[in-house]
This record gives sequence, structure tokens and C-alpha cells, in this order.
Amino acid sequence: MNEIVVGVLILAVALGAAGAAADRSVGALRLSLAVGRASYHPGETVAAQLRVTNAGGGPLSLSASSGQQYDLVVRQRGAVIWQWSHDKAFVQALREITMAPGETLTFNGAWDQRDLQGRQVEAGAYDVSAVFFGAPRGGPRSIEVGPVRITIGR
Repeated sequence: MNEIVVGVLILAVALGAAGAAADRSVGALRLSLAVGRASYHPGETVAAQLRVTNAGGGPLSLSASSGQQYDLVVRQRGAVIWQWSHDKAFVQALREITMAPGETLTFNGAWDQRDLQGRQVEAGAYDVSAVFFGAPRGGPRSIEVGPVRITIGR
């Protein structure tokens, strides 16, 4: 009986995590977005982690034009509902980052299920994306990964 309960719990955890991650590669740069799980109760904090890895065999130089390194964006039906950077200010300065082969930068963020006006969002499906502000020479100035679909239940 205990084995059945443990098996059901493992399956529930595996199914609950399904669809809670997204990956993207741009040259030697590999980006991974992971969201805690695929469904949440209203008001629960939604934790997200962006990992940026130099998957190449040599050092990788990245350039950026501000102090902002990443952003998290939550959309519903394409409209921005919440953005991590919405109420933040960042220094405007050119910066250079050199990542060693295999090096990973990790950024953690959390959404409290409130919209840009501070109101609790309604139950439904939401898409979480992450943006990394650092680009290899000649590449895009920012790289978006996702979306990861989550559901807020009643």
C-alpha cells in the first residue's frame, strides 16, 4: 500500500512539473527558464529561475547597455500582466561580461500573482517568460526564453 501511495505522489509531482520549463540556445549561450510548478492556488508565490550558461568550449564575451541583467514577464492572452522590472530603476552603462566555458549565471525572481496595478490576478492561464540582457558580439541585445504556461486555480 505504501508503495502505491509513493508511486502516486511521484507521478503527481512529475505531472505537476510538466511544462514548467523552457530552453533556448543562441550560439554558445544556453538559457533555461524554470518555474516552480505548472499550477498554483490563488495568492501563492510563483518562483522562477533563469539560468544562462556558456555551453561553448571557450570564453564567451557578452555586452550589455545597462545594469539590468534579466527580467521576468507574465502575460495573459499576449497582454503584459506583470513585469519584474516595472517598478525598478537601473544604471545606464555599457558593461562587458566574460563567461568561462561551462559557467552559469543564475537569476531568481518571484511573482506574487498581482498585476501591474497591485491587484490580485484572476484564476486562469498565464505565460511566464524571462529576458536576459547580455548578448554575444553581433547578437541581439536581449534574449527571451519561454513562455512557460502556468495555471492559477480557484
